[in-house]
Parts: sequence; C-alpha cells; structure tokens
Amino acid sequence: MADPSPPGPNRPELPSLPIVSLEPWEQRSRLERYGGFHYLAIGGLVLLVGMIGWFVWGVWSLREVWRDVYVLHDPSRPAADRILAADRLSRNPDVTQRQLYDISLRRDLPDPARYLVAEALTAEATKDDPRAFALAVARSEGWPDWLRLLHLRPLAYASGEGGAIEQEPLRELARHPDPVIRLWATYTLAQSSRSHRAERETLRALAQDGPHPDLAALLLRALEAEDDRGRNAALDEATSWIREHHPGASSVWSGWEQAGSGNRPSSPEEAAPGTSSDAEGA
Repeated sequence: MADPSPPGPNRPELPSLPIVSLEPWEQRSRLERYGGFHYLAIGGLVLLVGMIGWFVWGVWSLREVWRDVYVLHDPSRPAADRILAADRLSRNPDVTQRQLYDISLRRDLPDPARYLVAEALTAEATKDDPRAFALAVARSEGWPDWLRLLHLRPLAYASGEGGAIEQEPLRELARHPDPVIRLWATYTLAQSSRSHRAERETLRALAQDGPHPDLAALLLRALEAEDDRGRNAALDEATSWIREHHPGASSVWSGWEQAGSGNRPSSPEEAAPGTSSDAEGA
C-alpha cells in the first residue's frame, strides 16, 4: 500500500520504528518480580479484614450491654425500666468490675439501680489497687451507709482469698457509727490476719450479745469456715441480710419487691424508687 503522505521537500522521511524486545527481567510475572512482598501484601490485607471483622463482632456481641447502659442512664425512662437494666448489667459477665464500680457511684441514678450494681461487686474489684479501694470506702464523703456497706463487701471477700488489705481504713470503718458497717469491718480485719485475735473475740461476743447477733453469727461462721465454699456461702447470706435488715437498704427497697430475675414496683403507683434517709447528697 502506497504511503499517503510521501516525503517531500517540507516533509522529512521518518525513521523506521525499532523493534522493542523485553529484557528477561521484564518478562517475569508479578510474583517473580516482587517475590515475598507479594505474599506480604496479601497477608496484610487479610490481617486488616480480620481486625475489622473482630471489631465489628466485639461491638455486636456487646449490644445488650450498650442497650442496658443507655436505658439505665436515660432519665426519661420509667424508673422500673432503669432498675431492670441495672439488674441485667449486674448479672452480665461482659460488664467489668470497674464499670460496675463507676456506675454505682453515679448520683443521678435511682437508688435501687445503684444498689443492684454495687451488690454485684466482687473481690476482683479490689485487685487493681486494694489500698485505694479501701481508702475510698473508708473516707469518701457523702456516701449513704448502705452504699459504703456494699463497697465494704468486696474487701471482706478479698480478705478470705488472701488479698492484701490495707489495715488503717478497716480500723476506721470498725469505728463507724453504723453497727452493721462495724461488724463487716471487724470481720474483714479478723479474716485478713490470724494475728487479729481481738477482732475475732469481738465478733464472737457480738454473736452472743450485740445489736445484730444474727449477722454477727453469719460473719463468725464465715470466719471459721474450713474452705472457700463455706466462707463465701456465709458471706452471701450476710449480703442478703443487708437488704432485709439494714435500715438504709430497707429504705432503698421500700415499695419494691423481687420479681423473677429483677425488681419491679410492687404496684403501678409506686413507679418512683425509694430513697434512703441517709442518701442525701449521695
């Protein structure tokens, strides 16, 4: 085929194009070119997808916790719903002891909700900083007696497990005006060290003749238990005793009754939670 634009005086002849031949290294596949970096990139992508999936699964698995936290802190919700949310949180193993501790100190929550959350605290709550925990229980201002008592319980449980309990805050609590707090503090002192014979004898005497001999007897049984199971069973009974017999705790639960897995108003008219007389400013 003839060239449609033959060279002329003003159109120089163009040189013919060279034949391009690829070098041997350019003929290799991507895998051959990049070697281990190819697998590294694929591995990084898989890791990224896995981390995103793990995060999404974590959020999804905690959906019930987020729901109950929202209901508990929503002041527009009925008090019964907020208390039931607190009950579910107190039983949910995905909620940490630190979260329960912080929730129990919120003054804008209904007292029964705070009570349920504080009652769920265990010896584990003291492990991060036993000294700070004990000092907070002994010296925090504005706490109602029932709340201070419920926060003293983890120290009592921890003392039986060999936890290092600060002695001075316990001695302060053993001089507290509330006789129930004094009893629990005396038990914790006696349990934390076998050398505290005076506290052991005090507990025995109070079990015979004291303001609350039935509670003192339960704590003495925990002190003399031969194994962890017996000790914790006695402490659990002493915990139930608090709700039924401690004046502040009884006031908190006034108008409420146990119902299934949680608590509800005993009548529709009692939709507002009871507040204890010593909860002013709590």
